[in-house]
Amino acid sequence: MMRPVLAIALTTFLSSCAQLAGLVGGGQTILIEPDVSEAILVSVPALRAQGYAVPSARVGSVTTWRTADSATFSFDRGVIVSTRGLGDDLMGADVRQSIAASTGGAGDWAPRINGYMNGEYQSYFMTFQCRRSATQSEQVVLGDRTVAATRITETCVNDERQIENIYWRNGNGVMVKSRQWVSSNVGYMETERVIR
Repeated sequence: MMRPVLAIALTTFLSSCAQLAGLVGGGQTILIEPDVSEAILVSVPALRAQGYAVPSARVGSVTTWRTADSATFSFDRGVIVSTRGLGDDLMGADVRQSIAASTGGAGDWAPRINGYMNGEYQSYFMTFQCRRSATQSEQVVLGDRTVAATRITETCVNDERQIENIYWRNGNGVMVKSRQWVSSNVGYMETERVIR
């Protein structure tokens, strides 16, 4: 009688492990392009994770995008302000400086504050000094299309690290591609607009 119960428990456990491995990129990568008019492709190289996300909410200038496995990424005019479902998530951020930098303004150093929560549910913050360090025009490949964009590099530093966020905006000011730092364990997240 014990063997069937053990077999059912083991099968359930292994099935859960397979699902978890697929979430963090340990399994085979299968990307199904969503059948919607607006989507982004999100990649997190440090987690070996990649997937499509579609808009799930808009509040003011902030759009929240959701993947099929319910990870969410919120952007204010293309700049990351929070994540959920990655583990070491960005709980919130004051990105006024980064928005100004990514739209071609704010060349001087200014603060950026990222909020996190540790394993004991205690908040902590990382403060950076950031500025736009480079701007150049280039052609960006998005899927099977090439788009003219302005590449804007933002350099942020504090006592522990230096990061570089890179934003590509098209002629209409839309963020078509980005590489943005999320947290110590997640590292950089890359996004690309899906152009139909």
